[in-house]
Amino acid sequence: MKKYLSILLLFLITVSAFCQDIIDQRAATVNLVKPEIISKKKLDQTVELLKNNGIDKTHREVLETMVGDILLQQGAERAGIVVSDKDVLKMIRSQIGKQAKTMSDTQIKDLVRKQTGVSWERYSQKSRETIQLQQYVKKVKSNKLSNIPSPTKKEVQNFYDENSTRFSLPKTVKFDHIFIDTRMLSKPEDMKKATEKSEKYLKEIKSGKKTFDQLVEKSDDSASKYTKGDFGYLRINDIPRKKLLGSQFFDSVFNLKKNQISDVIKSNMGYHIVRMKEIIEPHVLQLDEKIDPAADENDTVRGRIEGYLLMRKQEILFKESVQELVDDLESEAEIKYFIK
Repeated sequence: MKKYLSILLLFLITVSAFCQDIIDQRAATVNLVKPEIISKKKLDQTVELLKNNGIDKTHREVLETMVGDILLQQGAERAGIVVSDKDVLKMIRSQIGKQAKTMSDTQIKDLVRKQTGVSWERYSQKSRETIQLQQYVKKVKSNKLSNIPSPTKKEVQNFYDENSTRFSLPKTVKFDHIFIDTRMLSKPEDMKKATEKSEKYLKEIKSGKKTFDQLVEKSDDSASKYTKGDFGYLRINDIPRKKLLGSQFFDSVFNLKKNQISDVIKSNMGYHIVRMKEIIEPHVLQLDEKIDPAADENDTVRGRIEGYLLMRKQEILFKESVQELVDDLESEAEIKYFIK
């Protein structure tokens, strides 16, 4: 009886495997260090996914790319490239930026889930594969990738000449302000007191009873009250700050003349008395001009172009290195294609 059951079980397993093979027909098999199958179903899904993202490739083109990915993964494993959860979190933190410094690992994972709509396990696995590939290529092609020449002056100048209009600065102003905060005031009598206070300050300045700098010390802007009310630079096309402060504030500030002291200006945050310090009219930035008046001295148009051109060279050489590596691995591996 037991023998009969064993034979029946073996028959069922064989039939099940045969049926599965019919359902998931093979598109290709790859064997560098271990056999792997790319199913026709997986290939069709990948082709469809690419089409939905605006990438129109033939099944054969996509299949060859999938084969290359498997070769690189197996090659990285053979080379002993191991990527930990810590490495994945480090990469994601660098992508998030400064905000990530105050976030725990759990908060990082929650943010990934919310923004991508996929589980942390799936996202981290894909990230791990990406890091593994990068480390593998850099290890094998270190000589090629470590000797990337810096952009020449001619290359930088040519890029600037072709794209100079992209480096433009809109009208920008810099001013001091005395600020009376009304954000936490809900009672009409408290709002009235704030209005009267701002009008009182303005009268004292106009009458010469007190100077602008003296009244700045009474400002509610703790960040600027110790720097003579310096608000910093403001661009006319700064949409986030325009939403924060309000159109009325922007219109009033950008209509002031240099050294002019404004009347009381109402914003979404409170009342301001503004002293205009600097007005920069819109213009195309010169090659050695700073990208932004408030930027670091080294953050110039030339510096940005040099960084971009170097990154572009790195991307080109990295793609070349990946293709060379795939070609080398193909010569070692056993690959079979089941579709043309």
